[in-house]
Amino acid sequence: MKLPPLNALRAFECSARTGSFSAAGAELGVSSAAVSMQVKNLEDWLGLKLFTRRANRVRLTDAGRDYYQKAAVSLAEIASYTEALTEGGARRPLVISATPALAQLWLPERLKGFAALRPDVTVRLRIEDDRIDLVAEGIDARLTYGGEHPEHRTRELFSDRLVPVGADPQAKLGSAPLVEVAWGETIASVPGWRQYFAQHGMARPGLAAAIGQSVPSVVSLVQAGLGIALLPEQVVGGEIRAGRLHRLDGPALEMQRPYVLVTPHYKARSRRLRTLAEVLGVR
Repeated sequence: MKLPPLNALRAFECSARTGSFSAAGAELGVSSAAVSMQVKNLEDWLGLKLFTRRANRVRLTDAGRDYYQKAAVSLAEIASYTEALTEGGARRPLVISATPALAQLWLPERLKGFAALRPDVTVRLRIEDDRIDLVAEGIDARLTYGGEHPEHRTRELFSDRLVPVGADPQAKLGSAPLVEVAWGETIASVPGWRQYFAQHGMARPGLAAAIGQSVPSVVSLVQAGLGIALLPEQVVGGEIRAGRLHRLDGPALEMQRPYVLVTPHYKARSRRLRTLAEVLGVR
């Protein structure tokens, strides 16, 4: 069998996925120069140019793109088969990172389904707002709102819409105090009360009675009776079904981006992640 050097192949796959030799070196625990040398060895072995190099970034050539697609799948299969052989005994937890809203309001019921299918897998849930480095921090899956993740496999969980909710089912949009979500600096595509009233031609004061730093904190403020809020319907669906929140009369407002599941490409064939995607409704 004519096989390329495995270390060189790993260096190439990692460089293609991360977009730079320095990022690949950080993942593999070697210097960027070592990665560059390994890739050059692979190019010499193949007799093909796999990358064009510009400053600190690399870009795949047509030959490199074709070779990467096959190499990534092959390495993922080897990882998957190795995982299957070594299942049982002490194993690394499945690390899931999620935004506060998804982690606290949407995900728990679905993790019950995962636990029923894979009782052998321990789940470690990390709650964090900011974008993170999945590979460097050992994260298997990231659940978040929108965002572009070209370096990873990104699949849609669901699209949502903002709806008015309150603790009192009789609360009225025209008179109840308003509670606002502070979505943060990284999210500019989610409208608030001001845009909601303007889009639907409704007159309403622009000032909020209270502001929460996350969807879960706003849910708590609403349940405490501080006012009504504009929240993602599916994310807070469990609270609505349980009667802890009530969907109020008033139009909905579509959110511009979907909630997504982000996983490293090289873990695409992981049986644990495939089970997780299944219980999350991702096909």
